[in-house]
Amino acid sequence: MKKLLLCTILLALSVVEGPAARADQKDGDAAIKKRHEEWVAAWNIHDPKIMASFWLENGDLIDPFGKHAQGRDAVEKLFEGEHTGTGIMVGTTYAGTIDNIRYIGKNAAVVDVSAEISGMKGPDGAAMPPFKHHITWVAERKDGKWMAMAARPCVDVPAPAPAPAVAAPAK
Repeated sequence: MKKLLLCTILLALSVVEGPAARADQKDGDAAIKKRHEEWVAAWNIHDPKIMASFWLENGDLIDPFGKHAQGRDAVEKLFEGEHTGTGIMVGTTYAGTIDNIRYIGKNAAVVDVSAEISGMKGPDGAAMPPFKHHITWVAERKDGKWMAMAARPCVDVPAPAPAPAVAAPAK
């Protein structure tokens, strides 16, 4: 009898919390997508201060080339080096699509983004092909805004060919 009562209570709680949790997630998804659109706009005007403002004070970034910046000020300096003067990202255009959002509680999420940077130039000044990559963004909602705690881009590479089969020794 106690098990039946407990199961009934748990079922009732899941029904009551279910729609509210889904509504919160839908609102969170919309806010994260809006924040990503703001990020795209910030990148495309190449303002390192605005770009760094998307990070928490103690957030960090590892760029696709392995440079690590710990803290918002360091993230801003990294963006200054890439987006001003002769930096590799000067004049580039960023586009991205959120592929997935996974929540870790109400105020944290892991966001997966398929991204492309076009307009990069090589050391010789020649146009490079669009740079397609994936970003995993660990986001925290702080004062109503989704902020970057960490961002990790990666580039897909072809898997190595399997090793050739080794013949079994003759008996």
